[in-house]
Amino acid sequence: MVSSRLEKGDRFPEIAINVVGGRTITLPRDLVGAYAVVLFYRGSWCPYCNAQLAAFSRARELFAAYGIAIVALSVDDEATTKALIERLHLNFLVGFGANAENIRAATGAYVAEGSAYLQSTGFVLDRCGRILTAVYSSGAIGRLVPDDVAGFVKYVEAHRDTDLGAHIS
Repeated sequence: MVSSRLEKGDRFPEIAINVVGGRTITLPRDLVGAYAVVLFYRGSWCPYCNAQLAAFSRARELFAAYGIAIVALSVDDEATTKALIERLHLNFLVGFGANAENIRAATGAYVAEGSAYLQSTGFVLDRCGRILTAVYSSGAIGRLVPDDVAGFVKYVEAHRDTDLGAHIS
């Protein structure tokens, strides 16, 4: 059974995430006050995911200027995730050990057929944890990119007090 996909304006569901370093965070609660990008990635073995994660890491200064936090999550175990963080020099929170079926039920993310990993899914959240945009991929390609996210958040922020902004967020 496929859960319904989250849409613009929906509140992101509460999801507890174990992050490398021994902490647990709860989305979206622990990101309230900042714009946020939540990335579900297929696993450390996926070259497209590696490229996306590395690109978001390189965009750190740009994202800091707009007050954007990043969190990524996969089904990989902690050791694999820690190795990925070190190899790609990731500078944002990365969660591990996600239960793909639970994430699918909460967010509508695709789960690979015959496997237990999440397909690439990305969300941009407003400062209150509501979805500004969601990108669901049913396969290897199709995902958020840093420049698009930064430009989108810049636009939303510039128009949030206008009639146009009401249609965006």
